[in-house]
Amino acid sequence: MFKWPGAPSVYAPEHELADYGELICWKEEFTSVAALSNLLGRFDENEHSGGVREEEDAPQNVQEAYLEIERRREACGDGYPFEIGERGLTLEAKQNADTSKEQNADTSKEIIYKYLLLATRLDMRGNRVHADIDGTLLFEKLAAEAAREYFGDRAESFVFGTASNAGFRKKVDDLCELMREGGCFVNRNNAPPTARDDNLDVVVWKHFADRLPGKLIAFGQCKTGTNFKDALTRLHPDSFCGKWFQDSLALKPVRMFFAAEALRRSRWYTTAVDAGLLFDRCRIVDFCDNIDQGVFADINAWTEAAAKSTGLPGAGNCLTHAHRHQRARP
Repeated sequence: MFKWPGAPSVYAPEHELADYGELICWKEEFTSVAALSNLLGRFDENEHSGGVREEEDAPQNVQEAYLEIERRREACGDGYPFEIGERGLTLEAKQNADTSKEQNADTSKEIIYKYLLLATRLDMRGNRVHADIDGTLLFEKLAAEAAREYFGDRAESFVFGTASNAGFRKKVDDLCELMREGGCFVNRNNAPPTARDDNLDVVVWKHFADRLPGKLIAFGQCKTGTNFKDALTRLHPDSFCGKWFQDSLALKPVRMFFAAEALRRSRWYTTAVDAGLLFDRCRIVDFCDNIDQGVFADINAWTEAAAKSTGLPGAGNCLTHAHRHQRARP
């Protein structure tokens, strides 16, 4: 699978080509079905008006990529950071507000989308730290915020994974105290625990006013990048509770999975069956209206620094709407 910078294979699936089209649009402020086909080498540069042929002649997977882009726009609403143009065959970068000023919800979501796009396509092992912020650990914090907002009023969330600096025993104790279930940490082995997080990254729950056991609780795992297929079924909430909680939970926890990638719609159902409650890029953006401002500030800073290091404009440095419409189309 392609990573940015670099072009995907001409035979790449539609969700990868959609990412590529978004990155090109972010960099160049504009792209189209024909321009994307040219970049993939599928149109002869000497044919048909400087290499731009009729959009209907574009390869099938490029046309499908633009259908995927339309689906993303619908799923993200005003949080999608690009504008789909004439006949759904062009893509333009939105004008973003000055990131030094207070963000409204829509503009914040656009920046979160760009963060997730980069967290998918950059090498998040060797190139994850920007502005002195670890982008993978930041994703756990964002996932906890999105899960809390999805579960609604009075829901609470806890970052259990590596974004938390506490030791494993303390994290389990803290989680049990906050949830008011599970008792405390217990080690049923005859050796010290070696688990760092045991595949658990975030937890969300929703108390009743009585604070008694027997409530909705969900355990989630987080993955940036694109190589997470084998991780979809690694988290087992029942096993985690059985190994590390002194007391059993009154209700079995729901399993969640968070991916920075905008997942392939043609395989969504089977992925969701494996993953549990599935949050991909668009679903995370959909529930980021009221995220913690400290978390958003880190997302904004990381995205600005990561974008600039890759030759992209900063998250809030796009051309004005009027300027974009004055430019000659590629």
